[in-house]
Amino acid sequence: MLAALIASVAWAAPKSSDAKQCPVTEHSLDAIEAAIEQAASCGESMDIFQACAYVASGDVPLGQAVIRKCEGDFLNKLNSRQKQAYEKEISRCWQKYRQESGTMYRSFEAMCAAAVAQAYSRRFLGLARAKRRN
Repeated sequence: MLAALIASVAWAAPKSSDAKQCPVTEHSLDAIEAAIEQAASCGESMDIFQACAYVASGDVPLGQAVIRKCEGDFLNKLNSRQKQAYEKEISRCWQKYRQESGTMYRSFEAMCAAAVAQAYSRRFLGLARAKRRN
């Protein structure tokens, strides 16, 4: 039974070819954050974040940079109810592992929050494209 569990976990683990290389040559927090801020789109900023993540508390400012980048696509388009729902989802991410100690949990929270912002960006950019087609 244990061997089957280990085999299934090993099979599901990401393959080395699946991992994206960090496009930032100077792998410093400031350089990565600058690359995220200068990305052409929310999606590109998230790609940089995922590829360059430290999986430690250093990911918090990187996640916040992604959130700022993505919010530019939608935040001013939200009505008060939508904005409240968005803020609640983001808050849930930042509290998700509050009972856990260790810097990797701060990274998980930052990834979660950045993913929420990216999902909203995709949704609102999709709506804008649909309106232009009609």
